Amino acid sequence: MKRTDLSFFPRFAQFASYADMFSLNRERPLCYVRTGFSINAKFPPYLIYEILLLLPIKPLLRFQCLSHQYRALINSPFFITEHLESSKATDRERALIALECDIVRPDCCSVPFHDDDRFGRAVQLYYPLPLRHREIQLVGYSNGLVTLHDSDYVIVIWNPLIRKYKQLPFEPIENPHGSNAHRLPSLAFGHDVVNDDYKVFRIVQFKERYVDGLASEVKVYSLRAQSWKRINDEWPTKFFSVISDSASLNGALHWFVGPFDIEHNRQLLIGFDLATEKFREYAIPIEQDNESEHSLGVLGDWLCVCQNVYATHSHFWVMKEYGVESSWTRLYTISLLGVANSWKIRCCKPLALSKNGEKVLVQPDDKKPFWYDMKEKRIEKVGISPLPCGFETAICVESLVLLDGDR
Repeated sequence: MKRTDLSFFPRFAQFASYADMFSLNRERPLCYVRTGFSINAKFPPYLIYEILLLLPIKPLLRFQCLSHQYRALINSPFFITEHLESSKATDRERALIALECDIVRPDCCSVPFHDDDRFGRAVQLYYPLPLRHREIQLVGYSNGLVTLHDSDYVIVIWNPLIRKYKQLPFEPIENPHGSNAHRLPSLAFGHDVVNDDYKVFRIVQFKERYVDGLASEVKVYSLRAQSWKRINDEWPTKFFSVISDSASLNGALHWFVGPFDIEHNRQLLIGFDLATEKFREYAIPIEQDNESEHSLGVLGDWLCVCQNVYATHSHFWVMKEYGVESSWTRLYTISLLGVANSWKIRCCKPLALSKNGEKVLVQPDDKKPFWYDMKEKRIEKVGISPLPCGFETAICVESLVLLDGDR
C-alpha cells in the first residue's frame, strides 16, 4: 500500500497536511480508507470528507473515537471552518438557547429549531463551571458561540451544543491619571471575519476631574492570540456611553450610545470594526423622541433597529446594504395590541428569519418569543416548554468551534 497525495482533490488543496489520514492504493479507482475497523470501506477520500461536512455535530463527536486520523481531521481548524460554513448555508439543526439571568442559580436550556421552523422540547443545559450559582449576563453570540459574564466580570466563551468553554484571563482596569471611580464595563462579542478570530470587546469609562465628558479605556480579547490588547483608536465621543446591547454583523460590533448628562439629548449608532479596530458613526433612521424605546439586532444579513412606540406597535428598520446609510428601510410594523401585557413591553428584538423568509421570530423584552408573518401581518404563538419565566436568548447554529477549548 502506498500513500497518495490528496492535494489534487479541490477541497483538499488546503488540507494536504492531513493526507496520511488515508491509506490509498494507486492501482484502483476507489481508495481503501483506514477507519479503525477490520473491514475497510471503498470510498474516495474526498467523498468521505464531503459526507463528514454534511453530518450534525453529535455523530462527528462520536467519530473522533474511530481513530487518531479521524480525530485529527475533525479537530483541524480547516475542517471546523468548512463545517461551520456548511451549517450556516443550510441552517441545519439550529438551537434557541434560553438563559435565565439576573438571579442566583439561573436555569439554562436549549430548544431545537427544526427545518420546518418548529421548535422541539427544551432540554436543560448546565452553565460552564466558573459561572454556576452566580448571576449571569449574556454578552453576545456568533457562529454557535455564546459569551457570558457574571457579577464579578468573570468572562466565558461557551459552545453550548458541544459543552466546551474557554474562560478568559483576568484583565485589570487601568484608571487614567486624574480620573474618579469608573462606570461598570460594557462588553460585546463578535467574529472577526478577516482574521477568522473571535473577540471580546470591553470599554470602561471614567469621569475626569475638572473636565467635561468621560475618559475611556478600550480593550479587546483575541481568542486566536489568547490575550488582551489596548485599542489605540479613541471612543468617538466622550459625552456618550453605551445604552444598548451590542449587535454583531459583518465583522463589526454595533451599539446605541446616549448622553450621560441632560445637556445632550440625542442618540448615536456606533460601529467598531474588529479587523481594523476602528470606530465609525452611522445615521439612525428614526426620529428621536422621549416616547419610544430603541433596540438593536441582526435580521438575516441586515443590521436591524427596532423602535417600540407607546407600547402599542414596533417599527423594524433594516440596513439593506451594509454601511450605506441611505439603504435604511422600514421592513414591517408589528401591532402589540394582541400581545399579552403589551403595555409593559419596552422593546422587541428580532431573533431569526423563517426558512421561506416570510416570518420573523421576535422576542418582546425577556418573554416567550413569537412568529410575526410579514405577508399576512399577524402574530403566531410559539409552542415551547418548559422555559424560564424571564430569559435572554441566543440563536446558535451547529458548530465545532471551540472543540479544542480548555474544558
